[in-house]
Amino acid sequence: VHPHGGLYVWMTLPEACATSLDSPLFRTSVEKHQVMYVPGEFSFGGDAKTRPRHQMRLSFGVQTEAGIDLGMSRLAAAVRETLAGI
Repeated sequence: VHPHGGLYVWMTLPEACATSLDSPLFRTSVEKHQVMYVPGEFSFGGDAKTRPRHQMRLSFGVQTEAGIDLGMSRLAAAVRETLAGI
């Protein structure tokens, strides 16, 4: 989906790929690939136990096009690595 405005893009991964702060994907993204995202569960109300844990919110409001390209490359590497281990 191509956004027509805003500061965020929503990304959904396979349900087996958790995106929460304590997930392998989050640790790999931050520690190994130096890229960060907002776990999607923070964007839902209600009981924390029932929130989806395989989505993320990506901000592009303060990055240049080159920074966005670099961040997406790093995130893609982290996702590929994490999915390969599932």
